[in-house]
Amino acid sequence: MPLSNYPQPTAMIEHLYEGFSDYMLKSYPIRDLPLNLRPGIVFATAAWLILLGVLGMAPLPTLPINDKALHFFGLGFATFLLYFVIDVPEGPARRVWYIRRAPLLLTLITSFLFGGIISEFVQSALPWKEFQSSDILANLFGSLVFLYLAHLLHLRSRRRQELSTLYQPLSVQSSATYRDAQGREHAFDSSTNGPAMSVPYRHREGSNVWEAESEGRTSGDEASRQQSFGVGGSDEDDDDVDRHKGPNTA
Repeated sequence: MPLSNYPQPTAMIEHLYEGFSDYMLKSYPIRDLPLNLRPGIVFATAAWLILLGVLGMAPLPTLPINDKALHFFGLGFATFLLYFVIDVPEGPARRVWYIRRAPLLLTLITSFLFGGIISEFVQSALPWKEFQSSDILANLFGSLVFLYLAHLLHLRSRRRQELSTLYQPLSVQSSATYRDAQGREHAFDSSTNGPAMSVPYRHREGSNVWEAESEGRTSGDEASRQQSFGVGGSDEDDDDVDRHKGPNTA
């Protein structure tokens, strides 16, 4: 059996990653708003924030992990998830700056302001917690780093989506969907694409439209010349006339 028939681990991992990312990034329109919501990201973000709340608020024993690293990666990953909660679909609404920047605004307010700063003051009010300004710096630095990573991944996914849309076959593009101003997704009516829109193209093998046209012009020119100047068949007619006249004149 050739090696190409064996399953490739890297290809399988890439396939699983693409399927998981497509499932998590699948968005649904919000009613009366030009925005989409990703339920998979919402559930993942809620679960992660609950875990961070338990670790930050509950009187748990000291964990064998650096406290600043926990703040850095904990709130940083929460920022990464929050950035993908809202999706702004293509449409006229993207011209409005606060709609186009809705994911960034949500992340800055929720993660940086409430998660990075206000949450530390709330924790300091608990009797078993002590306020440390370095925790705020770790929160903000982690949020900033993971926000940059989320922005890069968002640009990569948009570029891949645009390429997949541009290079679709014509049969797929004719039955594609479109979004209205509110971000709702609709399918094109198949009845409008009647037989007039899908005329079959027939091509005869070995034929060329330029050759056929040139052959038609050549045959027409030869026929006109023969009719006007009597070219073609005149010598044979003269021989027949001489053959018939020969005995009589002799």
